[in-house]
Amino acid sequence: MISSKTYIAFTKFVVVGGLSFILDMGLYYAFSQITLTFIAKALGVGVATLFNYKCNKYWTWESKKSKTQLFKPSETLKKYLVLYTCSGLINVVSNEFFLRTLPDWELQLNMLQSPQLTMGLFAVKFDKLAAVLGATALGMGINFLGQKLWVFVKPHDGAIENKT
Repeated sequence: MISSKTYIAFTKFVVVGGLSFILDMGLYYAFSQITLTFIAKALGVGVATLFNYKCNKYWTWESKKSKTQLFKPSETLKKYLVLYTCSGLINVVSNEFFLRTLPDWELQLNMLQSPQLTMGLFAVKFDKLAAVLGATALGMGINFLGQKLWVFVKPHDGAIENKT
């Protein structure tokens, strides 16, 4: 059974992750119009990672600000960057894998006024959308477990209390 504390943390994690996903996907789509897809994806992941760290640290895991370490990176930040470097690389690599293996379909929404006049309203590359979703799902699992079990572990989380 999942504890209510873990359920609440997971819910917050999903909300922050959803916002990070929107940021990542928006930047990815925007930058992929002007640069290579792996560079666009890396930029999206990088910006979303910084946003995600701040939100998860102070809202999801409720870490307190340290006044003694204003200019020195905390141990938590170091662990987070290691975790996100690994999951970010997995995200970029899996995104490229999905792009290369999924069919190059395009989802279109058109308005047909007459057989000669068609107005395109909306078009999304299916392979890009599915690749981002697949890479994000994979990274999400890695990140939740990594944050819960390694990055934002509080001293009493996981310690067995001896009440004798």
